[in-house]
Amino acid sequence: LQAMKSHILMLLYIVVAGQKNYHADSISSDVYNKSNVHVMQDGHQDPISSVIYNQSKVHMMQDGHQDPISSVIYNQSKVHIMQDGHQDPISNVVYNQSKLHMMQDDHHQPEYYGYEPQCPEAEDIAPCFCNYTYDNTSMKLDCAAVESEEQLKQIFKADFPIKNFFSITFERNSKIKVLEAGVFNGISFKIFYFAWTNLEVVELQALDCCYETVTEIGLYENKITSFPFDELFQFSKLHYFDISRNNLTLIPADAFNGLKLKTLDIRNNNENIVGTFQDLPNLSYIRICENTMTTVPANFIKTGSSDLYWIDLYGNNIVSVEPGAFDIVNGLDIDMRHNSLSTLEEATWRPYLEAGGELEASNNPLICGCDLAWLYGEDRLLKHVSEYTTCADGQYLYDLDPSIFDPC
Repeated sequence: LQAMKSHILMLLYIVVAGQKNYHADSISSDVYNKSNVHVMQDGHQDPISSVIYNQSKVHMMQDGHQDPISSVIYNQSKVHIMQDGHQDPISNVVYNQSKLHMMQDDHHQPEYYGYEPQCPEAEDIAPCFCNYTYDNTSMKLDCAAVESEEQLKQIFKADFPIKNFFSITFERNSKIKVLEAGVFNGISFKIFYFAWTNLEVVELQALDCCYETVTEIGLYENKITSFPFDELFQFSKLHYFDISRNNLTLIPADAFNGLKLKTLDIRNNNENIVGTFQDLPNLSYIRICENTMTTVPANFIKTGSSDLYWIDLYGNNIVSVEPGAFDIVNGLDIDMRHNSLSTLEEATWRPYLEAGGELEASNNPLICGCDLAWLYGEDRLLKHVSEYTTCADGQYLYDLDPSIFDPC
């Protein structure tokens, strides 16, 4: 009778397992009672000793097997999933002192910071205040209410449990006029914004704390007359630099050469730009608009970047652009609106337009004579010039009768 019951139960098990598209393997009652049974990827069930199961955390491998991890290891570790389905333990000490990043093979690798985010005591850094990024992995400082350069120095002499911050901002501060050398006392930042303020001078080594950490520097809408451009080469991770709308009178273009910049904005400074922009292989966007340039020299912007898509020279006083002034990149848009061009010289613009570049040239006093005939040839290069471009008399280039250039 007992054997018959066992046989009936096994048949029922097979039926149920079959409905789930699983294979049903016979497992003796003795094995089953002493084990925890798991389902493999192919539907088979394998026993795991209760001793092993009870002393372990079990994880699923890619092939459906479950491998035990000792409770001692599990309890002392953070466990991550590898690409092949295995779980590898990471010591709590390592985990707590690091951020984990995903390697190409899906392993987690600890990236050491030596800390968990911990803001300084609020009273020690007031009127600055500290809070956390949305994912609680880093800290941010807001110092908009600082009253003086001396107060700023004292704040950064306080006890900072952690010296690596995600960002610091000084937006709309009206008191700080000089950012002094060493003022941050070794506290580093990834993002630095000092905007809409009365800042006039950034001293050499004012940002020495950030040579190896800062990725973005925003210094727009201030009153800066002096900035240590010769120091820029030391910012090894800098990809965004904006010092627009200040009172600079000279910007050395060569100071940016060799940087990993993607965005460079130096517009609206009334400055004299000395040198050329070269060796900027990651550059996508450069704004030099609303300054006092009159001539764009040869090799002015020769970055070597295949990602460059916009050069903005809007609103200068440019009367001529020399041949070979710009990178030749397919799809590059050059904005020359609101300048003083009287012609579009073929030697300058044909190579650029033939490569698929686009030219914004409205609001220039163009004299529409034979010097523009090349735009109306069979290659129809006029299609790469903005439709809003007009002659000095206001007539649109697109409305001109091409036959007027036949005598040319």
